[in-house]
Amino acid sequence: MLRRVLTGASLLAATLGAWWVDASRPGEPAWALTAFGVVLSLGALRELLAMGGASAPQRRVGLVVGVLWMAVMVLAGLAAGGHLHEGDVQASWAGPLRATGDVLTAASAVASLLLVSRIATGPGRGVVRLARSLWFCVPYVLGLSSLVALLLSGRLPLVVGVVLTAKSSDIGAYFAGKSFGRRKLAPSISPGKTVEGLVGGLALPAVVAAFLLDGVVLGESGAGPVPVPGGAVGAAAHGLVLGVLTVLSDLAESLLKRSCEVKDSGTLFGESGGFLDLADSLLLVAPLVLAYTAVAS
Repeated sequence: MLRRVLTGASLLAATLGAWWVDASRPGEPAWALTAFGVVLSLGALRELLAMGGASAPQRRVGLVVGVLWMAVMVLAGLAAGGHLHEGDVQASWAGPLRATGDVLTAASAVASLLLVSRIATGPGRGVVRLARSLWFCVPYVLGLSSLVALLLSGRLPLVVGVVLTAKSSDIGAYFAGKSFGRRKLAPSISPGKTVEGLVGGLALPAVVAAFLLDGVVLGESGAGPVPVPGGAVGAAAHGLVLGVLTVLSDLAESLLKRSCEVKDSGTLFGESGGFLDLADSLLLVAPLVLAYTAVAS
């Protein structure tokens, strides 16, 4: 337990340090958190390919495609933020880059929702086949690149608010489950999760979002900035939705691990698991948040 706490504290310190660096440079791309997101995404992809039993050539191809996918999303984010200004690059490439980014984001959302749809049927060979398929693994994990695109487009407060809200769902579920948990939520997928934990996993992000997302800008329209609507109450409602998405995302990743008969995606962070275990709560959240900001704008 001590090692897990120390690991979590170290990761939190590194994340806050990256946020401080980016927040101290307003108007500039958030490169520090972007670097963190790139490492997390590619590390999680590598773990999933290994967990699913992909061959060495498949893993190499998957990582190459993952790098290209991430590169497109980085450029799409820079284009959306108006950071491509050399020559006519901004005028000629901004539109196609953003459109390609939208397509990749939609593919990530579909892959995550496909896995979520398998939660009701529980672990099985069908989920294992998904874990062995590049067409699923790459868009599923690289959904995290949606947050990178948002960071580079100038939405640092939004990304920080969303990530902290999603992670607060994990915290609320853990403590509520430990304190009051009695009834199992999904015993065939994750025996430790309880209905009481679910309540905590929905309540805490609503409270956190009321503070972190109130007034945060989603995007820009012809009339100016588009904030999260509804004030603190609207922000809390957004937090509740993020809590639901976080719980589903976490269950989906647990379904993958249970089907592949592994406890954790990796051992890099000790009891905290690997990259994929750190990112699990964001895999569904990230592409849907980017899609939402596009619609809101």
